Amino acid sequence: MKQRNLRSENKKNSNLKLISSTIKNLSKKGINELTMHDVSQGAGLSQGIVNFHFKNKEFLLIETLRFISNEYLHSFQKSILKTENDPRRKLIGIIENDFSKKICTREKIAVWFTFFSEIKYKPAYHQICKERDLYYQSITENIFAELIKKENIKLSKKNIAKGFQALIMGLWLDQLEDPDTFNRIQAKKICFEFIKSNFPKQFKRII
Repeated sequence: MKQRNLRSENKKNSNLKLISSTIKNLSKKGINELTMHDVSQGAGLSQGIVNFHFKNKEFLLIETLRFISNEYLHSFQKSILKTENDPRRKLIGIIENDFSKKICTREKIAVWFTFFSEIKYKPAYHQICKERDLYYQSITENIFAELIKKENIKLSKKNIAKGFQALIMGLWLDQLEDPDTFNRIQAKKICFEFIKSNFPKQFKRII
């Protein structure tokens, strides 16, 4: 039993090293230029180990996308579970999470956009990204619906949720395009200004 647990733990650690190496190399080279040799070197493991854990490059890429998607969703869920069902605090939590040092890194953003550029041709990538986006959209729509009701205004929860998501993605892209001038505090402030402009009564003291 101990040997089995040790093997399982070793496999898990190797997988994490390989996925971490894939993220780093993808952010620098992109999908087409990435090789299994790059991944093995970055992880400090032999190429045979890479091939043992992942059948081929495509399988490794799918698992890498699934990893960063699951990591994001776990962090996203955690950010709203501790808000005691307060829609205002939930939205603030989402913004804080989306620009946290764990989630909003240039490497991970580069990987996200690398996969986004391929979803037209890769059904597996599209499915993973779509599941994440639909979940994000569903949660934020529900939050905005509560805020709209409390503010007593006429807004489309779907449209404002889509606008909010587009704003986040645009600011992520800013970090990718110009990392030297990107400021996560300023990015959060832009998001707060967006929600304050739509819900002034509930967010008047946010910034």
